[in-house]
Amino acid sequence: MTPTGTRPPAVTLLGVLAYLTAVVEMLSVVASLILLARPGQVQILFGQAVSDWYWIITAALSAVLFVGYIWLGRMILAGADLAWPVVNLLAGINLVFGVLYLFQGTGWANVILSALVLVLNNLRGVREWYGDPR
Repeated sequence: MTPTGTRPPAVTLLGVLAYLTAVVEMLSVVASLILLARPGQVQILFGQAVSDWYWIITAALSAVLFVGYIWLGRMILAGADLAWPVVNLLAGINLVFGVLYLFQGTGWANVILSALVLVLNNLRGVREWYGDPR
């Protein structure tokens, strides 16, 4: 469904937050690649040297979430029917990754933005924007 009415402010904020979350994901990619480039990097969380594969996988997963949030921001602002469940799914996944990223410095931003996105996405006016009048 393509909405014909005025876009609610919460939807606009949700779209902006989706793009902001994409930026945070890109920062996670950069942080992971920087830590990958430092041989013998020791993280306090692990208490021992971290395998390069950890940083490669973290960067790859963050890159996938970056692309997902860019795509999602466009769907949100357009009022696509599929946006509502996808927002909830990606925000939930990002919330879990945010906990893992706490020691990189971007974790708190991920956790806060994901929680805010979940709250905004489940407001009544936002659901109506997507065509779900529950």
